[in-house]
Amino acid sequence: MSYRSVFILLVSFLVGFNVLHSQMYDDFIGDGHEIGVTVTSSTTSSGDLSEHTITGNKLGTDLEGASRFLAQATMGANYESIEQLSQTGIESWLSNQFNMPASSYYSKYVDIFNDANTIIMNDDDRSDYMSFTFYEMILEEPDVLRQKTAFALSQIFVIAAVNSTLQNRGYFISDYYDLLYQGSFGNFRDLLMNVTMHPAMGTYLSHFQNQKADVVLGTYPDENYAREIMQLFTIGLHELNNDGTIKLDANGEVKPTYDIEDIQELSKVFTGLAGGAAVNGTVSFFTGFGNVDPTVPMAMYESYHEQSEKIMIDGTILPTGRAGMEDVNDAIDIIFNHDNVGPFISTRLIQQLVKSNPTPAYVNRVATIFNNNGSGVRGDMQAVINAILIDPEARDCIWIDDVKAGKLLQPIERFTNLFRGFDISTPSGRMYFRDHIEIYDELEQAFLASPSVFNFYSPFFAEQDYVAPNDLVSPEFQILHSTSGIHYLNLIENSIKIQPFYNRTSPNSTNQALRNNSSDKPVLDFVDEINIYNAGGLSALLDRLDLILCRGQLSDSTKAIIANTINENIANVNNYDASGVIQDALYYIMMSPSYVILK
Repeated sequence: MSYRSVFILLVSFLVGFNVLHSQMYDDFIGDGHEIGVTVTSSTTSSGDLSEHTITGNKLGTDLEGASRFLAQATMGANYESIEQLSQTGIESWLSNQFNMPASSYYSKYVDIFNDANTIIMNDDDRSDYMSFTFYEMILEEPDVLRQKTAFALSQIFVIAAVNSTLQNRGYFISDYYDLLYQGSFGNFRDLLMNVTMHPAMGTYLSHFQNQKADVVLGTYPDENYAREIMQLFTIGLHELNNDGTIKLDANGEVKPTYDIEDIQELSKVFTGLAGGAAVNGTVSFFTGFGNVDPTVPMAMYESYHEQSEKIMIDGTILPTGRAGMEDVNDAIDIIFNHDNVGPFISTRLIQQLVKSNPTPAYVNRVATIFNNNGSGVRGDMQAVINAILIDPEARDCIWIDDVKAGKLLQPIERFTNLFRGFDISTPSGRMYFRDHIEIYDELEQAFLASPSVFNFYSPFFAEQDYVAPNDLVSPEFQILHSTSGIHYLNLIENSIKIQPFYNRTSPNSTNQALRNNSSDKPVLDFVDEINIYNAGGLSALLDRLDLILCRGQLSDSTKAIIANTINENIANVNNYDASGVIQDALYYIMMSPSYVILK
């Protein structure tokens, strides 16, 4: 199969949405589909769950439905995880994940930093250690839903660990990421406040050491954070209905959520904030960022805080002469309680987890939970994530065949699906993958390496030929083009057939940095797949890989192409053994639309 033909397979989503349809069913059960189905049981056991196996109450599911759910809720799942979920049910799985304690990216970063310094003679606070931290956490920790949610939040509350003031500031980056990770199932108001007060965000969006206006010098408060907390983190540019659709005024025009004066007023609130503690010596407003303790929130220095009256976006007036943190808390409350926040955040999270184009009804259901979790609490993130994942639009099989369904898997997800799906391991137990070096230039994504606060791609991006004319969006397609598509084919082939990534666990020639260790190569575990192929043949193998990677949605035509190609190789390629068959099958599947489009 030529690279041209496989690339056409990869982007065929764009040339007609129905090319990705799975088999159509007139009647089916599983994946939460319950219409017209009644289940009864003769047992009198108090533990009988038969009445729940089809209804949404217990959300029972088959293997394909379990795989589809885990593709939305995790960064990758192996066969055993899929099988276990199909037996225990989605509700039980969610309860277990929500109640699982969080660990710490900061603690893991410290461990990796210390470990690196036993290998090399360099105690620099390096950005690559944060990449190592991410992959070790993603691949080793059991709180897979929290990991996926934090990854989604990191593309809303964006900071960059490379090519910014945070370059080689791993302690700051890891502690900031803990806010997202540990706060994934908390309250959105707390998350918003913690993000605002963290010195990493303060430095990235320049409200760290932001000072009040000085009429003599002609200086005014920096407006960067005031703009982005509204535009990107909470309410967006236009007023929304609860279902995410744009509100129109009496003249049919969109209604902006704020204007330049609102930004200027809010920027006054975020003045006077600087380091909360120093690593060495006494902290002051002018303590340099490099000497600030990254684990302590910024503190308010009243003499640098703007004391004048401030008018908020809802018309609330913050009077003169108040303590700076009173202003900050009130401003956060006003933004948090804006009507836009529920539909704005719900849409962003649905786009990250389930689909690029949720219906207004889906957004409305989730935003309603954001507004009130059923117990009078606004901003309950656990309830929001739960609502996103159990919604009929996420679970019901019929949505798989909807022409507007689906989302393109992000580059990082495509690799973590491979690593987690086939139980990656290394001789040392270390997973020191520096994705910014290995994949960023080619695929335009690496962990916390966004080129700007606007993330790797816009949630509003719409491919111009087929998506935009249908009034849809295709966010991740902004970083998929002819060049990155070909790079993906090459990188994923190398990852499958040569080694998953370069494991940087040995010193370089100067003993100042870590480089690839050829004696510590990561390996993927294909033992089960080899046994399945040897016992059941190619068809059984493709079914297995289809389940793990394509959620059982690998099209018949793609299966036939893969099978024919592999059979030709068996007939014509010397020493083409079971390992070669599995590697090729995996490679062909991972370049197919059935894999890269999550539906």
